[in-house]
Amino acid sequence: MIKVDPKVQRIIDWRESFITLPDNHFFELIRMYLGEIHSPFNKQKLIEQLGAFLRKEENRRTIINLLSESDILILAAVYYIPNATTEKLSNFFDKTINFAKLYERLLNLEERLLIYRHGDKNTRKTLISLNPMLEDEILPLLSKKILLPLPVLETRNEEVPSSLTPEKLAAFINFVCTNPGLCKADGTIKKRDCEKLEEIFGSGTAPVFQHIFTAFINLSLVKENLNGYEIDGSRLKSFAGLDEKLQYAYLCVAGIGRFSRTALMSQAKLLLETANSLPATGFARTCVLRTAFLLFEKDPSSFSSSECAFGGGRFNSILARAQGEDENSSANSILENPSAVMDRLCDSATMFGILQEYGKDENGETVFVKGGVLFKKTVSGTGIGAEPELPKVLNIDPAFNVTVFPGLPLKELLPLMRIMDLKQFDTAAVFEITRKSIMRALDSGLAEKEILEIIKKFCAYELPENLLVSIEDWSNSYSSASLYKGYVLKVDEKSTVLVQNNPSISPKISKIIAPGAFLLNVASDEEAQNLIKESGLDFIGSIQTPKSELSGPAFPVFEINRTAGSALLGGGTAQLRSGAISESEGSDSYGVITTDEERKEHFDMLRGLLDKMAITPEQREGLLLRINRKIILTPQQLNADSVKLEQIEANGMDYQGKVHVAESAITQNMMLELEYDDKKMPDGLAIIVGTPVSVEKNPVDSVVHLVVEPEHEERAFSLGQARNVKRIRGSVLR
Repeated sequence: MIKVDPKVQRIIDWRESFITLPDNHFFELIRMYLGEIHSPFNKQKLIEQLGAFLRKEENRRTIINLLSESDILILAAVYYIPNATTEKLSNFFDKTINFAKLYERLLNLEERLLIYRHGDKNTRKTLISLNPMLEDEILPLLSKKILLPLPVLETRNEEVPSSLTPEKLAAFINFVCTNPGLCKADGTIKKRDCEKLEEIFGSGTAPVFQHIFTAFINLSLVKENLNGYEIDGSRLKSFAGLDEKLQYAYLCVAGIGRFSRTALMSQAKLLLETANSLPATGFARTCVLRTAFLLFEKDPSSFSSSECAFGGGRFNSILARAQGEDENSSANSILENPSAVMDRLCDSATMFGILQEYGKDENGETVFVKGGVLFKKTVSGTGIGAEPELPKVLNIDPAFNVTVFPGLPLKELLPLMRIMDLKQFDTAAVFEITRKSIMRALDSGLAEKEILEIIKKFCAYELPENLLVSIEDWSNSYSSASLYKGYVLKVDEKSTVLVQNNPSISPKISKIIAPGAFLLNVASDEEAQNLIKESGLDFIGSIQTPKSELSGPAFPVFEINRTAGSALLGGGTAQLRSGAISESEGSDSYGVITTDEERKEHFDMLRGLLDKMAITPEQREGLLLRINRKIILTPQQLNADSVKLEQIEANGMDYQGKVHVAESAITQNMMLELEYDDKKMPDGLAIIVGTPVSVEKNPVDSVVHLVVEPEHEERAFSLGQARNVKRIRGSVLR
């Protein structure tokens, strides 16, 4: 098998793609560059002539010299986005270039032979690539820094950024435990409880905790009971075992909606890797979104192939059951537009400290840098070998007020939250040990000895004597009366030893309520009957609901690629506006881009020649349009005979012209661009691009049915009310 040079293969693909263009498009492009076509003709020979035209050094230089900065921006996106399509480019430039303008630019670059379209046999999508005939001239002009420019700061944010911490998260969990009725039926925190939160944590903090509580609901970390909401201890324990960065990323994602585990992991991973990829001086919000897009497109499988990372399937089934949604459909959301996903996550990521607002750039956009959370080295107790030595963070005064200083991970703070009540949160959190809090701890299954061990573990000093006495007193009071629900086995004194030594029943004894009375760890009647049969004590019948703690399903765990950004973005530094931008790092280099004045000389020369030509007004208008669209490179292309006279645009009161343009677009399988007045739009205009399907005429108006891009939805539009109707080719999209 003959091995073909990759560039030669791309040139062959370009020629094949060109020859498969619709005839009207093919011959129009040929006429633009080679002049009028005379019969008989051969398409292959015409393409060879066009190739010869492109191989001329003067023509190649002119094509490159006419490139503007906006042209190079789009060419860079086509080059750096793997398997670029119109949809991908539209998503990448979302909020900066609307679809109508982007499509117009792509069409123009195709007419200028800088890009071409070709089908992908695997995905059956239409891909857009650089013309391999001009690659050597184009590539030196391209750099990822064109797509991701470093910001020029106008103002700098001097405020100390807020951030989520294990202490703050634990304190809020304690607040939920002591205020189970804090939420309305729709999951929003009640006004009274919002005021409580701001009194404890500070003014303006209620929205942060609303976001966290919504995430708790969507992650099933809380569950409803008769009094409102309660913490699901097993799931929270599983969540607290995650790395701190993963915890906050999951809270960011779950705070905006319910997702399957695949979508949850994908979006959390995208958020963390994007934040890790930001340069020291940050990116404007637009570039943050573009960074997310490029990271995803660089290796989509690392964000979507998640089964191995998650382990077993129990989490998936429980989460899907709790959320009631299809996993595949939710996972597809990130595949469609990673920029939009990142846009939704930016605000919560800033609240939680994954991102930090650094200031404003010259365009008024917020500049983001890595948040403090990403620089923290968290304490982990899951490593191999001895557990790390944890700091003594508790200080208890004689009035049982407990000051908790920073230093413990959430996993270690959770047991403390079961035995204290929150009073105030600042640099350090202040709690109080009360009779009510100890009763709650005992009710959760902790014994008096365990409570004291938890407190002593993190207290630097001996516990106050009066605290020990009070806890003992409260424990005795709690034990003086108990209310049980479940399966209780009651036997006489003679059978007590027999039951306690029975190999089937003994492991199932949850608590000895009284001599001969055993609370069994059995969850159903069927299990109780099977236990009796296995024990051989078939005369026993009992009912019991044990205080069992279900093992929480594991949360998704994944590795964060901390070097993705370095290979993707390159370095560079930015200063305040008064300083210069330095791009001293990174291997990307720019070619020489011509100035507006240099390009103007070319246009002025061609327009001067056009003014001297004796041609019809229609021919002059057609050639002038080609000059303005940078299609005419040499005076030889100013050939009036190559202009095909036809109406492709109608505006104003030309109602019949608008109908004619729409109908001809249907006949010739082309697209339409409709322009309407719209005060809601920034420039007062709404521009719609799509493929016309039909035109319905009535005595009052005519309506065109259009498959709108990029939504691919059929909608109806008035032709009479349109400010402008223009027929355009749809080659880039098809």
